[in-house]
Amino acid sequence: MKKLFILAVAFLGINFSSQACDGGCTMGGSYLGILPQVHKNLFGVRYLSSTYTITSTYTHTHDGVPETHHEETDNIFRSAELWGRYTPIKGVQLFAFVPYRFNEHVMPNMTHRSSGFGDITLLANYAIVNTGDSAKYSLRHTLRLGGGVKLPTGEFKQSGHEGGPANMQPGTGSTDYILTGIYTIRYNKIGLNSDVTYNQNTENNDGYEFGDRLSASSNLFYWENVGTTSLLPSAGVYYEKATKDKVQGEENKQTGGESIYANLGLSVYLQKLSVSAMLQKNISTTTVRDTKGNNRAQVSVAYLF
Repeated sequence: MKKLFILAVAFLGINFSSQACDGGCTMGGSYLGILPQVHKNLFGVRYLSSTYTITSTYTHTHDGVPETHHEETDNIFRSAELWGRYTPIKGVQLFAFVPYRFNEHVMPNMTHRSSGFGDITLLANYAIVNTGDSAKYSLRHTLRLGGGVKLPTGEFKQSGHEGGPANMQPGTGSTDYILTGIYTIRYNKIGLNSDVTYNQNTENNDGYEFGDRLSASSNLFYWENVGTTSLLPSAGVYYEKATKDKVQGEENKQTGGESIYANLGLSVYLQKLSVSAMLQKNISTTTVRDTKGNNRAQVSVAYLF
């Protein structure tokens, strides 16, 4: 178990916006979390869920008297993803993510549902600084820089209202580019993992361009061994910001915004098996419309080899 602990001194945390921002800026960011044993390969599956409630206010006149009523719309994002990490040489990590999405746009009198394979994401990073795998240091840190690409493998329909709003489609229809930076510092069993991700999106063949996205997180973690099992609880904060989408080069004024979430997670390591859960509680959501960001959840299982 001591060997396992030494191998777990370097961590990776990645955020990237895997879902787009709709009329209420429902920025469904995808949070990977903290992963130990950066020298090992892994293969896993994870389930992610997030919802947003948009309140629209309408005013009309009845018998000469102005009346106001409210309508709520729920945007529900769910996905099951296959993902893996491959370490070809020391210091280099390659990632692949293959999502299958189940989205719902629930209105008072109608519900749009869309499902299918989403956009495949490929990422790579390199350890610029790494004292995390050395037992000579009590204070250890790792800096990783990298990036990747999101491929337009998912279906995107934007003719009329087919399939619902643009962000409810399984895919985006565009090739997008990602930059990542991850820094981890640890003293004995306690550490801090921080990361930042920038998504630069491009226009798809339908003339729709999702706004660029910036996300960042910082999480405290603690490593504890209990017999042959290792526990890694973590807590922190997650921030994301999206610029406005564009349609045929014109800004969609109903998009864009920012959100802040509190993170609470737990990972359990049983030799080669890792089981993790993450809950994100919305602290605030700022958009051009009255949007409430509800809690997000993620559960994952991974095999390390």
